[in-house]
Amino acid sequence: MSHNLLVWKWAEELDTPSKRRKYKMSDVAYSFAVNSTHPAIGVSELSVFLDKITDKFGTNELERPFVIEPYENCLVFNYGSEVRFDIVPVIGQIASGCGFNATEF
Repeated sequence: MSHNLLVWKWAEELDTPSKRRKYKMSDVAYSFAVNSTHPAIGVSELSVFLDKITDKFGTNELERPFVIEPYENCLVFNYGSEVRFDIVPVIGQIASGCGFNATEF
């Protein structure tokens, strides 16, 4: 079975928890899965995050336990069930350290 992890940043106008209380991260991810967008997803510079992913998992895309699908302001990691519990916490921690959210869908 395949799983997806959306790495994204809150839109600039949703810069505080009180402004984003009407949004659930799971709803943002579901909407993205259906429409490839959601108004809560903000503009992001993903290069530093991707550099850290490369540092952790290497540069050989065929040997990585996931495939990355880039979008304009976010990334989707696709991976199998056999590595899910090993890599999601690692990717999530890297994302959080770079100011991003990581939401599985």
